[in-house]
Formats: sequence, C-alpha cells, structure tokens
Amino acid sequence: MFRSSNPALDIVLFEMIDRQSDADGKAYIAALEALAARHDPAILIFRVSGFADQDHEIRKQAAIWFKQNRDRLNVFAKGLIRVDEGHHHGDGAVHRHDDEDPEQSNFARMLPFPVKHVATLDAAFALARDWPPSDR
Repeated sequence: MFRSSNPALDIVLFEMIDRQSDADGKAYIAALEALAARHDPAILIFRVSGFADQDHEIRKQAAIWFKQNRDRLNVFAKGLIRVDEGHHHGDGAVHRHDDEDPEQSNFARMLPFPVKHVATLDAAFALARDWPPSDR
C-alpha cells in the first residue's frame, strides 16, 4: 500500500507498507508530482514497513523524477526523514537497516538537503517539529 498525506503544513508523509500494487505505484508518482508543485518547502517523511516491493517500472519512473527535479528539490523539500519499521525482501526475514548510515547512501548524497533516519513514526514527527534552523 502507498499513501501520502500532509499531517502539518510543512510535513509531507509518504507511507510504503507491504506490497505495492500498480495503483500504489501510480499514486506514488502522482504524490511526487504534487510535492514538486509546492511553493513552501516541507520535511518529507518516508515510512517503509513490511514487504514494500515496488514494480521495476515505478522505481524507474521515480528515479527519472528525482533526476529531473534534482536542481529544484530544495525548493519544495527541506529535508527527508526515513522511518524504517522493518521490512523484508521476500525471504521471510525482517530486515532493519539501523546499521546503515542513511546520510552516506547514494540516494542521500544526490539530495541537496539533509537525510535523517529514525525507528518510529513518532520519532520522525518529533524530529520534523524540531528540524534544525540551519537545515531549513
């Protein structure tokens, strides 16, 4: 399932929970387009849980979107917080990526704003509310 919401004026929440259908993939791309239409930057929270398997074509479209909007990302986003509640890759094992440094990932390095990683959605909202002024 994919859903997006605006829990606050300056927070956009993307939730990828379990398997992503074609409709979920289309909703994800539409949510990225809506994000790009913002005039005031927001903190983007990505919540990932379960078997969040995306179709290859959707991953490709999202990568193209990020590449096309790379120079404008800081206009509509001031930071990204990833909430990794544990997910699996189809092997039955639940994986947590707490040992990975999200700020050093290839994805994070291409972004013009900070990337943070937390374990819970509550922690993400707390971090978003207290986002450092120097990172705004």
